[in-house]
Amino acid sequence: MIFVSLFIGGTTMIAKVLGTDLLGKPLNPMQISHSRFFFAFILIFLFFLKTKSKIIQPNYKLHFSRSFCGWIGITILFGTSILIPVSDATALIFINPIFTMIFAIPLLGETVKTIKWFAVAITFIGAIVLIRPENNLLEIQFVYILLIFGALALGLESIFIKILTIEEKPKQILLINNGIGLMISSIPIYFIWISPNIKQILALFFVGTLMLCAQICFIQAMKRSEAHFVAPFFYFTLIFVCIYDFFIFQILPDKISIIGTILIIVGGIILYVSQTRSKLSKI
Repeated sequence: MIFVSLFIGGTTMIAKVLGTDLLGKPLNPMQISHSRFFFAFILIFLFFLKTKSKIIQPNYKLHFSRSFCGWIGITILFGTSILIPVSDATALIFINPIFTMIFAIPLLGETVKTIKWFAVAITFIGAIVLIRPENNLLEIQFVYILLIFGALALGLESIFIKILTIEEKPKQILLINNGIGLMISSIPIYFIWISPNIKQILALFFVGTLMLCAQICFIQAMKRSEAHFVAPFFYFTLIFVCIYDFFIFQILPDKISIIGTILIIVGGIILYVSQTRSKLSKI
């Protein structure tokens, strides 16, 4: 999960660069999201052919739901990272472990103790702080609220991934997910396409490659543990993003960003400690 955070942080920063004029004419977030599926699909498809693998009894409805939620969440993350500090965008999109925990109750039958609901409250407060309620700019507030919706979509996606890892092999999940994601993300491309230059194509390739690496690590993590235990490790992404943001854009988070992010991380740590103690008590 730490590697997942490293890779996702990298894709977010590359997406932010592509959305600016640093490499050429700014690209639309939907085009960046499309490349994430396009290059990832090519790589996993070549691997599938080389290993002579076969698709065995896939749950296409579940795959479509997972891919659609993932496309929404990542597109929102890429788009908002251009408009607001990337550390804020990442912090808010990664309150998704809270939604994962909540969805895990009815969909996976997992039980949640009182201490974990306390963690939810702390994380929610952190999110409110990041939204900056005192800010009168409705457009900016809408961006932050949109990120919470993206977090909800990614939280639901995590549940779908958990179910899929029980029923199907990781490489099959990766192939079908990126294939469906490519089809979904291709729909708006006709209307927003901007021809990228060589530097941008290379950057888009890295977006797809790094995201595929993140997917591989995430599926393996989900396969080996409960969803609400794995998800909080996403918070490491916040650390990597702040490091990337400083070295690339020379941007440091302000006090409000730091306070909100710390609250969100504390909520994640409480979830982690609670689950660890629960596991030890059963040994």
